[in-house]
Amino acid sequence: MPDIFERLEAENETYTAAERQIALFLLNNRDLIPFETAASIASRLGVSAVTVGRFCRMLGFQHFRDLKEQLRGSANLPWLQGHEFQEFLSDFSDSDKRRKTLEREIELMVAVYERSQNKVWKDTVALIAGAERVQIVGFQTERGIAALLAHNLQYVRPGIELIDGSSGHFANLLLERPKGRCLIIIDIRRYSNQSRQLAEKAAEAGIPLIIITDTLCDWAPRLTTHVLTADADGALFWHSSVPMVALLNLLINDVVGKSGGHDVERRLEQVSTLYDEFTGFVRPGRNRGAPS
Repeated sequence: MPDIFERLEAENETYTAAERQIALFLLNNRDLIPFETAASIASRLGVSAVTVGRFCRMLGFQHFRDLKEQLRGSANLPWLQGHEFQEFLSDFSDSDKRRKTLEREIELMVAVYERSQNKVWKDTVALIAGAERVQIVGFQTERGIAALLAHNLQYVRPGIELIDGSSGHFANLLLERPKGRCLIIIDIRRYSNQSRQLAEKAAEAGIPLIIITDTLCDWAPRLTTHVLTADADGALFWHSSVPMVALLNLLINDVVGKSGGHDVERRLEQVSTLYDEFTGFVRPGRNRGAPS
């Protein structure tokens, strides 16, 4: 059924909340579907396997396994099945959660790399590279991710500001003129009330908005066309930040490429000089009798 994804996009607004979550997962993880089961998707989304099965039947399939078989040929991950990779995995038992997490993190990083080829990604890179001022804010555990993005961008271009939100009013975001600025909000499921409210306020104020989130966020695309996604669900106790960090690494790399190598290189040299003057690097100590 080659038009299944077109149908999911066209009918999305008519689905229930649970059905919309399943549809978003299928749309944003197309190449991972052959590796999933109804139970694994249900576990990731917090719905029942019965709900997943019912949704598949609504689409015209007998069960999720039937849908998966129809789409198996669309997976473009042959290297995941390679001999060396499988030999490495054999060192882990089937019940070892580290094996499941490793496989899942690789799948999610591949998905990030694939989405970095689409128009949304390219438009977002152009927006960041062209903005005079880029303000970045992260919520919940994603505050560290926001700091990572801000600190790395500060090396390669001016006008980067990390917003900590401690003031509680975000006046420095919402009460200044939007021209020349863009705002990056980072948050994943379960989404903070603050992140959604700030995104809505920024959209109302006409501030160019970028939201970095997971593929299940159904409200972000209603506020901006610049939505970049990376999932974090693995088999360990805490969600993995590996796919999100991969997204940031790619994003920074492409912003550098869009900004022009000469300007970036000159700035890095200036930053390095300043760092050496203020802090310096650890160097091997000289012998006491060596000439200085």
